[in-house]
Amino acid sequence: MNKNKQTIINVAASLIAFVIQIGINFFLSKYIVESVGAEANGFIKVSDTFLACFSIVTIAMNSMASRFISISYFRGRPDEADEYFNSVFFSNVILSAIFMPIFIFAVINISRLLNISTPELTLDVQVLLGFTAANFIIGILSTNLAVSFYIKNKLYIQSVINIIGYVLRAALLYLMFSNLKPYVAYTAIVMFIVMVYTQICNIYFKRKLIPDLKLNVRNFRFDKVKTLFMSGIWNSLTRMGTLLSSGIDLIVTNLMLGGADMGLLALVKIVPNMVNNMTDALAVTFVPSLTKLYADNKISEMVRETKSSMQIMSMLVSIPIGLLISFGTDIFTLWYPSEDAFFLRLLSVIAVVPLSIVCPAMIIQNIFTIINKIKVSSLLICATGFVNILVLLVLLKTTDAGVSAVVCVGSTLSMVRDLCYTIPYGAKYLGVSARTFYPDAIKSLIAAFAIGAIGMIFRRMMPYVSWLNLFIFGGMAGVAGLIFNFIFILNKESRNQLIAAAKRFLSAHKKN
Repeated sequence: MNKNKQTIINVAASLIAFVIQIGINFFLSKYIVESVGAEANGFIKVSDTFLACFSIVTIAMNSMASRFISISYFRGRPDEADEYFNSVFFSNVILSAIFMPIFIFAVINISRLLNISTPELTLDVQVLLGFTAANFIIGILSTNLAVSFYIKNKLYIQSVINIIGYVLRAALLYLMFSNLKPYVAYTAIVMFIVMVYTQICNIYFKRKLIPDLKLNVRNFRFDKVKTLFMSGIWNSLTRMGTLLSSGIDLIVTNLMLGGADMGLLALVKIVPNMVNNMTDALAVTFVPSLTKLYADNKISEMVRETKSSMQIMSMLVSIPIGLLISFGTDIFTLWYPSEDAFFLRLLSVIAVVPLSIVCPAMIIQNIFTIINKIKVSSLLICATGFVNILVLLVLLKTTDAGVSAVVCVGSTLSMVRDLCYTIPYGAKYLGVSARTFYPDAIKSLIAAFAIGAIGMIFRRMMPYVSWLNLFIFGGMAGVAGLIFNFIFILNKESRNQLIAAAKRFLSAHKKN
């Protein structure tokens, strides 16, 4: 299967998985909030953020593993790939043993660490954190089980596994919340079940796709651990900066403004998190082909592939941003009728618009990892995170801006960082002009507002607010936005490639 066709399949499968995930989460989050309340729902993100702090340590070991395993494999050095694979796994076993007593202490003393309104909610949050910690341990122990999908460029298989996992999660949560007394801990219990299912699938496909990579403690190498750690330590700083920019804010809000405002912030972050999750899933699909081009020293092709990937990312990410601008108030009115829909829409738009720049720049962030040039980027992301927290503490202490300050500061700083460093220096590291990737990023921002304007036209045509009308008129606006993006964002070469691929697809099906 040629590279372009495989990439298209990977992107399509990832997009389908994302749409299904969003469709499920869209109504599931509303259902959970109605069942347990906004404050309890906010502790889901707080638990995730707490465990994400520990991922700063594991990322130093794991973030570069796929890169080193894949490049060793691509360059015909399977023994070296096997040594990297085993060195990562057994290092994670040691880290898991270190983390366990810390997690147990945190679960037992959760009421001393956070503001929790009632004793019953305290027990609920303890169970939530306990199962979230269990998921974290399973996750780091199985970090590189999915590396087979990257090496063989078959990420669509992983997307299918994820789709089944999303459906399983939705079914189990519905059964629990509809038949049992509602507790927020169900979300982590169900995720534990889905995590076990996912890793069983990953083990099966690893054995099938790359059977020569096997767990064997004799292949553990300290020099490989050192190589991975020295390269990955910068990604740990990146993770720390990301948490300080968009994760710790929930905990800061809880401690300085209280549980109610934390719950409000969690609602505001739902749509930006959905967009981020979509772009994370899509960005990964471009990594195998870009890594292969780098391993083969085809840098000029790598530049073209990067631009093409950014254009595809911009095409897709600008649509939900534009639709939120035009239909946001209606969405929140139906989604959370007890909350201030206009205020939620305003804060969500402020949080999500910078992502039109940040998300395409994720492709370049992956380039930094592939070419092992992550030091400066990591330091900047970490510095941005610290600035974000310092500014937040000052604003929350000296003004009445409240949740608005939390939303505005982090998103603005991330966009400025990507415009001033990520985009120009990504081009510089690939040996091309610093201006090379700017047009693709700026077009993404313009497209978001243009689709917002297009959406306003369809919004005025909508007779009354209902889920059905939102689906119909929002869908028409989305299709119009996709057509606009096809013309505005894609260059002539990319448009011709997509048209040719569509013609081949239709021709093949006519013959069948």
